[in-house]
Amino acid sequence: MLSVDEVINWTGHPVGGVCPFGLENPLTVYCDVSLRRFDEVLPAAGAIHSAVRITPQQMADLTAAKWVDVCETG
Repeated sequence: MLSVDEVINWTGHPVGGVCPFGLENPLTVYCDVSLRRFDEVLPAAGAIHSAVRITPQQMADLTAAKWVDVCETG
């Protein structure tokens, strides 16, 4: 796990507000395939009390995310 300072240095966002957009450094973004079952998701938007409403595919497209299967669904 990263420290609070490392999170801010790497992402440019505070803990609790880390989002896949506007990252301070180029980082690979991963989206779990389970997100595709939702019409929209609400990732943090760079601040503790903000979020953005977006479709999973739009989020993946805007961030050049890699789709991965890391969740076991039941």
